[in-house]
Amino acid sequence: MPRLSDLPYLAAAAGLFLAGLPLPCAAQVKVKVVATGDVGQYAGMCGASGGTDVLQGVLEVDNLDSDGSARYKGVLTRETSHQACGLKPSPTEDQPTWCTASLDGSAKMAVTLEIYADDRGAWLKSEPVATLSKKISGCTEPGEWLDAFPKDGGMSGLGFDDVPSGLLTVGAKYGVPELTLEVMP
Repeated sequence: MPRLSDLPYLAAAAGLFLAGLPLPCAAQVKVKVVATGDVGQYAGMCGASGGTDVLQGVLEVDNLDSDGSARYKGVLTRETSHQACGLKPSPTEDQPTWCTASLDGSAKMAVTLEIYADDRGAWLKSEPVATLSKKISGCTEPGEWLDAFPKDGGMSGLGFDDVPSGLLTVGAKYGVPELTLEVMP
């Protein structure tokens, strides 16, 4: 039995089907959000290799308005592998040197993707539901910063200016090289 929130999608799909047109959008989509680059207080300063943060899983349409705004929700898996740089005393506190720490972690994240009317893009928010794994190694200062995972806000508050209004299109990829949103087939 369809939910009330599915009716706009079902009506649009039925119209496209009767017209013999392909169905480019879906009420439930598999997505992959990838963020790459340096993280932390000293990002880009000490040659740390940066890393990758990935959210992946299924989002469902929670709301679709006639103006083209839409909201998707779901619980996605977050996989994070980052290296951050910081400072450590060498040989004394007033003579610091660069050092690095590494994070490898995974978590379940409650995700909301809001798509705006008038082709104004989309905004992704996420909050941790559960930490599945977290391993931090390296020096103390950047290790303390990385220890905030998964509540670090690293995969929340992400904007995608090129997402058009309406439902997501299967096979589309949005964003910039260091931050992408891909709607998987």
